[in-house]
Amino acid sequence: MIVHTPGILGGTARVKGHRIAVHRVAGWWKLGLTIEEIGERLSALTPAEIHAALAYYHLHRQEIESCLEDERAVCRRLEHEQP
Repeated sequence: MIVHTPGILGGTARVKGHRIAVHRVAGWWKLGLTIEEIGERLSALTPAEIHAALAYYHLHRQEIESCLEDERAVCRRLEHEQP
């Protein structure tokens, strides 16, 4: 249910059939959102797909944490560029 496709989302892990990255699901879960709340935000995903993304996160924590840190770094850089 989780794939890596060159040219889609930079090749990062995503839910098969969607342009939704595993790190997006994992990031919201780490912020305390429930499976149901994540499903409300990502209505294209089934609960099974959300669980698969979280299982992938737990099995590949270093990879997904690296994606999250890269995203945080971009946000910090953008905050500093704001006048």
